[in-house]
Amino acid sequence: MTLEGLAKPTSRVLDVGARDAGVADAFARVGAHHYLGLVLASDQDVLDRVPDHLQGRFHPMISPDQIFRNDTDLLVLRAPAIRAVWAIRDLTHTHHIVLERASATAWLQIHGALAISRLTGRIDHLGTTTCGPQRFEVFKTSSLKRPRPRPRHYLSETVGVSGLIRRLEQDGLDYVVLRWFDDLPHLDSGEDLDILVADRDLTRLHEILAEEPGTIPVDVYSESGLEGADFLGMAYYPPHLAAQMLARAEEHRSGARVPSPEDHLHSLAYHAVYHKGAASGLASDLVEPEKRPDHDYAQVLTRVAHSLGRSWPTSLEGVDEELTAQGWRPPLDTLRRLTDANAWVQHRFFPQNDEAPPELPEPTIFFIRERALSALGREETVRVIESLEFEILLVRELSGQAGSRTTELVRGGNWGRGPFPVSGGDPVMVVVAAHYGPRPPNRELLARYPRLTNGDVLHAKVLMRELVESRFGTEHAFNPVHSSDDEFETWEYLKTSLPDEVEAIRGAVRSRRDDYRTTVPVLAVLSRGRRAKVEVVEGSDGHPVVRKTFAPHGQRHMAREVETMRALASRVSAVPELLRTGPNWFETEFFTNDLAGLPDRPSGRLVPLSVARSMVEVLRQVHAQGFDLIDAKPQNFLLAPGGQLRLVDFEFSHRYPGEAPPLDEIYSFTGPPKDFDGDLPYGELSYESRWEPFTGLSRQSLLYDPVWRQHLHRSIFRAVRLSGALASFARSCLRQGRGRFSSGRAHAGAAYRQWARQRARFSP
Repeated sequence: MTLEGLAKPTSRVLDVGARDAGVADAFARVGAHHYLGLVLASDQDVLDRVPDHLQGRFHPMISPDQIFRNDTDLLVLRAPAIRAVWAIRDLTHTHHIVLERASATAWLQIHGALAISRLTGRIDHLGTTTCGPQRFEVFKTSSLKRPRPRPRHYLSETVGVSGLIRRLEQDGLDYVVLRWFDDLPHLDSGEDLDILVADRDLTRLHEILAEEPGTIPVDVYSESGLEGADFLGMAYYPPHLAAQMLARAEEHRSGARVPSPEDHLHSLAYHAVYHKGAASGLASDLVEPEKRPDHDYAQVLTRVAHSLGRSWPTSLEGVDEELTAQGWRPPLDTLRRLTDANAWVQHRFFPQNDEAPPELPEPTIFFIRERALSALGREETVRVIESLEFEILLVRELSGQAGSRTTELVRGGNWGRGPFPVSGGDPVMVVVAAHYGPRPPNRELLARYPRLTNGDVLHAKVLMRELVESRFGTEHAFNPVHSSDDEFETWEYLKTSLPDEVEAIRGAVRSRRDDYRTTVPVLAVLSRGRRAKVEVVEGSDGHPVVRKTFAPHGQRHMAREVETMRALASRVSAVPELLRTGPNWFETEFFTNDLAGLPDRPSGRLVPLSVARSMVEVLRQVHAQGFDLIDAKPQNFLLAPGGQLRLVDFEFSHRYPGEAPPLDEIYSFTGPPKDFDGDLPYGELSYESRWEPFTGLSRQSLLYDPVWRQHLHRSIFRAVRLSGALASFARSCLRQGRGRFSSGRAHAGAAYRQWARQRARFSP
């Protein structure tokens, strides 16, 4: 392996344990001049022997952590630093690792440590190379997973803080050093430099920091929280406050741009309260403060406030109130996102009692982004939301102050591309909708979206994303929509984007809740669907009856159901008697159901054959009257005491205008034709998905086979299903085994990593 093949002119070389200029000169001869040598304390005389052409390229090593915390392309490790190779997983930031083979013992240590990594395919041995009399082993880490872009960067000691300030000034970058700048350009050991930069200058700042290898930590945040310059996926400060800080920045005696005194006070207080919380050490009635914070925030805030002739509180609650008075408290949307890292914010703003089940209907707000509106259009975008039975309450395009305000304050001010190839752009349209049957998220969804109360909200977003991907392909996909997670967030978003509409929407939701509320005693809730809820209530005579209440967008379904029941009740014995109707509800007789518990999805249980045959007879009677229920399926049949079937749910019934098709071709079995323009239930409508899993019979067999043949087919169906269930069980066991193995491997890896980091430590 030659140095020419290893290094490029742009390659950054970090030499840990440098003892002379040999490595630096060797790389310089192949055009790689971006070199930094860290010298151990035992070799400090090296600093006195640095050639003139390498002045500033050698610096004392402060901590072994510099091996793991740096920005470089090529990491050279010499004894005793080569022991860091035991913690190879913590060196994924660099592309190549070059290890000095100073002795046979060193060679054994190198290959012993790397054997584990090579077994898991985490590193490749490229061979050996020489720099003068010294011999090195070369390894490539390109197979390792690279970390996502991050705010943390490392400035080169060769450039230094003074050099960085000069470069930023020369290039005319719009930035501020946020805090701890009193002694600049001096930076205490272990301290980092926090920089806020205008979005337009972020790329240039990254380029400047990436020119040389370095170990001085620098955290870079952009004005609106662009990817890799964000905090928990959002802007570090609300964008309008960040813009204010940049616009009012002043020049420090070091030449650095720093916040104005007032912005310094407020931004430091913001950082202490909302970013750090208890870790700031500030007193609190809600959480136990950190006893040893990284800075004395109370003392510093008091000093900065005193310089402005102001007094300042020293508790988290007091500082929050003061920031609120000054317009520096972040919006609740941002505060909610901060709860993941700040327990004080959770206790202060979001007590646990806000997790009560949503009242119906539940309002939701969708923010349609610029690229989505341009690509899909207003009507198609709204139609996707309506497809999941959301009732649209308001559609309003955002412009002017409303658009700017929403962009700045919603979603943490971050409207970047996120995990998508392209950004969806800023929010340009608001859709407010009500949902009458929130689907509780499953455990996996709640783990990802802990505040989500309705899975259909996420479903609508996924449908829109899939539509975008189908139109533009995965390489041009973007996130088209953002939404609230629950009602609390809905109102906060609405107050931010369209404050003049809040009362009208509140009134509309309140009115719908009043209309949808059941005013008689409810004995049991049977279902809460997207269009209607079904309850057992106390009837007018004191006996239980079934009441079905419809949402406003389900009124035509109610009309169809009532009409069908009235037409069929006297002709089809399975149709229950209609007792009473109201403006948005009707009542039928109540009876217990011996088929209760029939699952919505296929399981090992089949409907008894006699019951399945009776279902067919009921459908024959309905068919004889010229009706097709379209949504007929085994779950819509109830088995009353005495064995009599009852048929429910006629929301999608259809009356053939002419002669009905043969029974085996009714829409309930085959699904309606493509040119059917009536309402359709959600989901797959084929016989194979709705009937066969519960009857164990094909359509022809169910309708026409004799009993003995049906029993035979069901036996075969059960055997096939059992074999499939056994295979599924085996796969499940295998997945669980893999999961346990992965978990065990992760624990073992964590234990190894901790051991390796300890083994890698040495005194520099």
